[in-house]
Amino acid sequence: MPSWIETKQEITRRNNDYDGVRRERIRAVEALTGRPLIVYATAFLSRDKVQTSSGEVVIDGRDKQGFDEVTANIDGDSLDVLLHSPGGDPQAAESIVELLRSRFSSLRFIIPDQAKSAATMMCCAGDEILMDERSELGPIDPQMLLTRGDGVLIRAPAQAILDQFDRAKDSLSKNPDHLPAWLPILQPLGPSLLTECEAADQLARELVTSWLKRYMLSGRADAADLAGQAAEYLADSKRHLSHGRRIGLRQMKELGLAVQDMKDTPQLQAAIWELYQAIVWTLDDTNAFKIIENGRGEAFIRQVIIHQISMPAEGKPLRRQQPGGPAGQAKAKRKRKR
Repeated sequence: MPSWIETKQEITRRNNDYDGVRRERIRAVEALTGRPLIVYATAFLSRDKVQTSSGEVVIDGRDKQGFDEVTANIDGDSLDVLLHSPGGDPQAAESIVELLRSRFSSLRFIIPDQAKSAATMMCCAGDEILMDERSELGPIDPQMLLTRGDGVLIRAPAQAILDQFDRAKDSLSKNPDHLPAWLPILQPLGPSLLTECEAADQLARELVTSWLKRYMLSGRADAADLAGQAAEYLADSKRHLSHGRRIGLRQMKELGLAVQDMKDTPQLQAAIWELYQAIVWTLDDTNAFKIIENGRGEAFIRQVIIHQISMPAEGKPLRRQQPGGPAGQAKAKRKRKR
């Protein structure tokens, strides 16, 4: 298995052909599995890319276009999906799952590193998940976007908001004099937020339960019980204490889910890690912040755009990155079959 620096050296020797190296390594994995493979990976571990893409490193509604693009010409009824994502919009994840499941009866997800939140939900729509000791899934408890008193946007777990509201009710029912202390906390909680929190939590649990019963646990007499228990475990913010908490191979196996340890197939494990290295180097070294592609040149790659900012004569030009497209949205560049 090559090291990170060896992968970078190979890319450099090939005149920085990042696309060529990635796609060659996609085909190397396909040669071992006998199944087509697509990649969905974003630069969510890069603070600069998160900022310059306006946070569009998450799963969103535009990603369905990419999945459509890279699967439209794949023959057969099986597909592998390599996921590297922090999660995002559960509704967008649902749309992607329905698209993939309408085209492929056999679906596997491969997690070389991290697939959290809504990406974990997507994995539950597979027939099997491939992981090893480096792989991380995460809790699926919904995160709500709130505006603090100073106007700063923050995310807070839906269940934590509901629990905090219950604590406030209990505290104020016993001692109304505590109201001044609770007001700054309760003010961001709009009239519909509590209902939205309950609905978001219910949606995450229902989607995961439904997908597990229909696909991964299909045909098992205890499918309904196992699916419900798994969804409850994944959505339990009180158990995990943090939305970013690691859920690994051992925990998924303990839930009775179909998880394969990639160490059992060392050659495949090495090929997947080599591909992941090429993906990360692309995200680190180029303007790409989201890659959706297959091994034959069909891709939907979203990039930040570099702008030169002119300064007064005594100053020097500054180089700035910002997302392209109207209204500050990141520009999507399609790369079709070459």
